[in-house]
Amino acid sequence: METNWKETLRTLWEKEKWYWISAVVIGVVFSLVFGAHWTKGYSEMIQNGIAAKVVRFHVLANSDSEADQKLKLAVRDKVLQEYGDLLTECESKEETLLALEKAQQKICETAAEEVAEKGYDYPVRVSIVREEFPFKKYDELIFPAGVYDALRIEIGAAEGQNWWCVLYPQMCFVDAAWGYSTEESHRKLENTLTEEEFLIVSALEQEELTPKIKLKILEFWQ
Repeated sequence: METNWKETLRTLWEKEKWYWISAVVIGVVFSLVFGAHWTKGYSEMIQNGIAAKVVRFHVLANSDSEADQKLKLAVRDKVLQEYGDLLTECESKEETLLALEKAQQKICETAAEEVAEKGYDYPVRVSIVREEFPFKKYDELIFPAGVYDALRIEIGAAEGQNWWCVLYPQMCFVDAAWGYSTEESHRKLENTLTEEEFLIVSALEQEELTPKIKLKILEFWQ
């Protein structure tokens, strides 16, 4: 009787093993594809959340020549020096964008005056835009690539290397010469973003990023 039972199981396994193997394989593939798709969607959601709370700063040099790159930095420093206090008073992204809109013409005039003072006749264009930013690291902080609202200054042909920073929360005019964030700006950013968003931005916490995302995928799947 016991032998017949074992033979029956063996026969069933021989007949249906490929069905079960196929089911397992399909399940694994589906889980991987679903996980990758969900992770991408989660990353986009986090980037959109960060972008909704910050204002970036983008300065484009006329060219990559040493002189044009120095001019770019001089314009950057002048604008941040003149309007840093104004932006410090802003307590939200909306206030920052409104202040920039009101000061846009003056910012353009300030940048143009700096260009002329340095002996160049390049035209200067200042605009408030929504544009694609690459992945960018500022000292111990990183910002994922994506679309952000930004103050954009174009010098001359605007074909040289760019300079990027974050105007709100205030992170670049604290030390414009190096673009390093300070403890205060770091804290402001942490208070502005959600816990998950700040985890993404804080390069010091990146070792925890993958396990946390995996955990969320597992929780969602369960």
